[in-house]
Amino acid sequence: MTTLMETFQRQGFVFAVYMLGNADDAADAVQDGLSAAWNHRDVVRSAHDPTAWFFRVLRNKCVDRLRERSKRRTEELFDAADQRASDGESDAARRELAEALRVELSKLDPVHREMLVLRDVQGMSYAQIADVLSIPAGTVMSRLHRARMTLRDRLKGAL
Repeated sequence: MTTLMETFQRQGFVFAVYMLGNADDAADAVQDGLSAAWNHRDVVRSAHDPTAWFFRVLRNKCVDRLRERSKRRTEELFDAADQRASDGESDAARRELAEALRVELSKLDPVHREMLVLRDVQGMSYAQIADVLSIPAGTVMSRLHRARMTLRDRLKGAL
């Protein structure tokens, strides 16, 4: 269970940062999610997909936090990993693209942002996302497609 909790913490933090936009809120949401997982460890152990169970709980914790600050937009979506690149033209171009992506991703509807983060950042399958969000896999595919098209169009305008 300890190894599973460590995995939940690492993966959950990345997801929560993308959903909430900053590390402090993300850390709090992950802590709440881990606490729920620990309190329901028997359920987690017996779950068909423990990761999907945890992400469903974490998603709900993130949504609760977003509701609390509904008027504030997310701006910080990536952590210090973006800032580790050394100086140089290709690094500058990469940072510029990352910044444009960060800005445009933060402007997306939360549902679309969530789809992109779960699939493209967390690497979840359509079935796992469907399980996390309690929606049909077909809905996952259509929302993900719409989210990608919207982000692509916004990035074209931003670059």
